[in-house]
Amino acid sequence: MVNNLIVCGGTFDHFHKGHKEFLKYAFSLGKKTIIGITGDSYILHSKSKIKNSRFTESFRKRKQSVSEFIKSQEISDKAKLVKIDDFLGPTLSKDLIIDAIIVSDDTKKGAEIINQERANLDLPPLKIFIASSVKAEDGKPISSERIRKGEIDRLGKLYVKPLWLKTDLALPEDLRRKLKKPFGFLDCDFLKPQDQLDLIISVGDVTTKILNKLSFNQKLSVIDFKIARKETLASFSDLGFSGGEKVMSVKNPAGYIAHDLFLKVSEIIKSDFSGRTVLNVIGEEDLAVLPLILVAPLGTIIYYGQPNVGTVKILVSESSKKRAYDLVSKFRPI
Repeated sequence: MVNNLIVCGGTFDHFHKGHKEFLKYAFSLGKKTIIGITGDSYILHSKSKIKNSRFTESFRKRKQSVSEFIKSQEISDKAKLVKIDDFLGPTLSKDLIIDAIIVSDDTKKGAEIINQERANLDLPPLKIFIASSVKAEDGKPISSERIRKGEIDRLGKLYVKPLWLKTDLALPEDLRRKLKKPFGFLDCDFLKPQDQLDLIISVGDVTTKILNKLSFNQKLSVIDFKIARKETLASFSDLGFSGGEKVMSVKNPAGYIAHDLFLKVSEIIKSDFSGRTVLNVIGEEDLAVLPLILVAPLGTIIYYGQPNVGTVKILVSESSKKRAYDLVSKFRPI
């Protein structure tokens, strides 16, 4: 039996494949659908519940994404978007005859609370339909949180292939020229005050020394005690470290991305960067920027030195992750 009016809601941040299937399910069950989209104030007051919430898209952007999807389904006359500032949304309105609510496994409890509140107002209970989650490449659900954390893209593809955690990767000769092109953009001012609010990673001894001199307190520094591939520095104090940092080491030969480098970078970043960490690369850290981009959460800023060019600044984004993924996919497993 088709329902006349269905309600559903969500943040719809970084609108992904799971969101699309959720809404398609709602559209299949009702003649008309009210879609509640959480406002910016709701997210602001839910920071403890929404991880990486500072990188959540604005209400305007999220609403635009949902609106464009509705247009693509050619059902604009059957769906209405409303801004909601709590999980109740329009569900307690006596002016609306709502038949059902669509939720996920994670939000089923909220629907049950809504029905309790409706009973208090002498409103009939809503039928509760639970939409199935859509799985990512690793079999885990696609979610906005995982996208913000930099684990998957909006289709559920992993940014780090499981093979890369087991097998060393050799740099093909035809990629060397491409990698000489700066991955981000030259930062003439080097560092701006607002950057200090973001997650910062430095790669390279010169870049790391400069950041330390500026008391930037970057969470992760990747060094190899070499400048222009020559050993010119002898100690952590030469690079400006205080001695209180956590030091980890990893072997990575020149011209390779060792699987141990991927594993070590993943371990450090998944530890939520408690304190400051120095990753000492035994070998060469030139290619460490690529696994860092692929593993780091969205919004991370990476600084590294480009020989004969200057300091390059990379904002870890979906586009920079895609570029890094495409490049590393061309490396030769050994």
